[in-house]
Amino acid sequence: MKKYLNNNSHIIIKGLEIEACHGVNSEEKVNPQKWVVDIDMLVDISKASEKDDLNETINYAKVSKLVVAFFKNNCFNLIETLADRLCKEILANYESIKEVEVEVKKPNAPMNQIFEYVSVKAKKERVLCYIALGSNIGDRDKYLDNAINALKNTKDIKFIKESKRLNTKPYGGVADGDFINSVAEIETTLTPRELLKVLNEIEANEGRTRDVHWGNRTLDLDIIYYGDYIVQEEDLIIPHIDMHNRIFVLDPLCKLCPKKVHPLYGLTTEQLLNKLLNI
Repeated sequence: MKKYLNNNSHIIIKGLEIEACHGVNSEEKVNPQKWVVDIDMLVDISKASEKDDLNETINYAKVSKLVVAFFKNNCFNLIETLADRLCKEILANYESIKEVEVEVKKPNAPMNQIFEYVSVKAKKERVLCYIALGSNIGDRDKYLDNAINALKNTKDIKFIKESKRLNTKPYGGVADGDFINSVAEIETTLTPRELLKVLNEIEANEGRTRDVHWGNRTLDLDIIYYGDYIVQEEDLIIPHIDMHNRIFVLDPLCKLCPKKVHPLYGLTTEQLLNKLLNI
């Protein structure tokens, strides 16, 4: 269970009414219809409370204008898309919002039955993530530089910092050239799978191939931590399944988040590294 600081509170806009065109049917794309939106924003109100200053909190009038403009300036087929993109739009414009949940209601949905409305709820949050970077072919530093620049220029990702780079021996007994490794700290509103897709695209753009498992590679990007979340799917495991066995991950990671606790092992990054080094 996630724990928030006591100063985090919810700012809620409920029942915001908007006339806009969204829907699958052709008439819905040209004839504005009524929408009702609820917005729940998680924010830290400590500075606002201390100073009693509107500039230190979220101006809900401005958020409402942003939401209305978003509805009117776009036209989506699905309410699901509308709700999801609205969450991203709010977070993109207000860095102080840690998490946002919206419910988009459609009172006049095209159905013959008697109903109050149909709706879709969506939630997005800012998640602190750690990405391992590695390269052992060609201009290794350049490949890592390109990856960092790509992360910086990716929408819905805020690059924070990169650890010091290390020159390391190959791991796994397949690759035959020394690696340069580092870890990047980012903040993102992307889901784990969306983030994985971005990382795979960055690797592909730098000529990464997957002919040999653990073989030589221009660029290798792995999700080490995605907040405190645990993901166990066939092609995506978070925290990284082998991170606790890799000095070239734990060493740079320890420089960024030594006290972060592994959600499965209950040990900090520092403790995992010391255990691996038999300290």
